[in-house]
Amino acid sequence: MAAAGAHVSVVQRFHTATRVERDGVSYEFVKDRQPPWLSTGGTPAEFVKALVAAAADVIHVNGLIFPQLVAAIRSAAGAKTAIVAQHHGGEFPVRGSGLVGMWRRRQWRNGLAAVDALSFTAAAQAEPWRAAGVLGGQRVIELIEASTLLREVNRDHARTAIGATGEPVILWVGRLTTNKDPLTILDGLERALPTIPSAQVVMVFGDDTLREGVEQRVRASAVLNAKVFMTGRVPHDELPNYYSAADVFISGSHSEGSGYALIESMAAGVIPVVTTIPSFRAIAGECGARFSPGDADGFVKALLDVCSRDRANARREVRSHFDRVLSWRAIARKTIDEYQAIVDQKRR
Repeated sequence: MAAAGAHVSVVQRFHTATRVERDGVSYEFVKDRQPPWLSTGGTPAEFVKALVAAAADVIHVNGLIFPQLVAAIRSAAGAKTAIVAQHHGGEFPVRGSGLVGMWRRRQWRNGLAAVDALSFTAAAQAEPWRAAGVLGGQRVIELIEASTLLREVNRDHARTAIGATGEPVILWVGRLTTNKDPLTILDGLERALPTIPSAQVVMVFGDDTLREGVEQRVRASAVLNAKVFMTGRVPHDELPNYYSAADVFISGSHSEGSGYALIESMAAGVIPVVTTIPSFRAIAGECGARFSPGDADGFVKALLDVCSRDRANARREVRSHFDRVLSWRAIARKTIDEYQAIVDQKRR
């Protein structure tokens, strides 16, 4: 944002009070008396005071899970300052039925009513919140929440570094959880791989909640056992080799706030075959192919479709899309334009 022309100040709750400046951005760390994980009703006075002292045109609140803090910021900043709260994933968090649930939802609705706009990776992600009665008529803007500095490295070097010999190399980077749904992906791979016999599948993952079940599924299938390599956790600085060696990126996610691994893969030109959830549609655009969550047959069709294409040309299209839509520069420029429109509307 700063490189795109905005004057940026960051205010962060911290265990020590101090100020730091880096590359023209000031960072103020504010100590308060509340617990490290701020509750939905937390409104630390020291923090609110520091936010308002910046005299910003727009205050960007990192997350939708601090409704009472948002209300306190509005009270302290006044009506002229624009406030935008950005969604960072997860399902609608308010639980409970009857009077308790109604009271909780009213608290959230009253707090978030103080914002001028809500930012989601895709506008459709706001619908569960709106249907639950937590959001009112606030403006919803679509902004991809982050990019990456990861870049493609030499393909031959990358393939040698990770021991990849397949054609194509199909890459999974993601946790082994029910939301990521690796078992549906393995079901589809078992059906698809005989059609692409020279393919190789590499699975990189950190969280291994379903690892035992995944490994059993791979061992039980002659097709998967010969083609799927369970790499596990790798250092982040080695990921460029995995992305650069790959041709196709796969994901079975049922929901995501955005999709960091997908963004990283597209920075390296990897063709996405991912679920048709709102955030992935916003990130991938027209690149690659999509399938419904939990639909192994749909995954097979999407994967075989991508593997039958001119992959060199498809990779070029992915890189071009990243530069135009997903790069830090592109996201910053769109964010500034959206925020300026909000400020202009308030001034009118």
